[in-house]
Amino acid sequence: MSIPSRKKHDIIKLKGTAKYCHLNEPNKRFNAEFGVWSCDLVVSSEQAEVLKQTLRPLFEEELQKVQDANPGKEIKQAQKPFDEQSDGTTLVKIKRKGGGRRADGTTYTLSIALYDSAGKPLPEDVQIWGGSKMNVAFRPNFWYSAALGFGVSLDLEAVQVIELANGGVSNVAAEAFGFTEEEGFVANGGETLDAVFSAEDNQEEQATVTTADF
Repeated sequence: MSIPSRKKHDIIKLKGTAKYCHLNEPNKRFNAEFGVWSCDLVVSSEQAEVLKQTLRPLFEEELQKVQDANPGKEIKQAQKPFDEQSDGTTLVKIKRKGGGRRADGTTYTLSIALYDSAGKPLPEDVQIWGGSKMNVAFRPNFWYSAALGFGVSLDLEAVQVIELANGGVSNVAAEAFGFTEEEGFVANGGETLDAVFSAEDNQEEQATVTTADF
């Protein structure tokens, strides 16, 4: 169920190490038609806390909208996209559907912008594996389901590879996601990005549920 007066929130950028990722092609294990782009990012507990503090006021604002639309009803909270690890780090789960089907039956696809450390498009033959260090840009997406409750997912927008694990954007501007040039992996080939990317798209997909609490 969509949230009343739902708005698209600003892009957030997070730096970490990919543990599991499907960035060259969407994972179709649970969504055979369109697949799911994903990147589970390992970050320090300090980084995770900063992210939670950033999300908390947005979460409370959107939750209030749901409560206002459902007076007298107890709104339970669904699991959130954080998983604390035994070594003190936090796994942040970031994903996005590869496409969907509109109400009129037509379909659409969604892609992920990929860049190297210099902000150049990543060639299609460069494979991105778990263990790669990267910047990840995403938007918080708040949702409500009577069965699952109110929750937030982190919708993947773009990735900048800083250090490529054994082997690895698009024609949009890395700067639009907050990516600037960093020392690290530079792809062979690709043009410097000089176009301004508009991250607006017809996000008609429904968010999926992930884990942990603020």
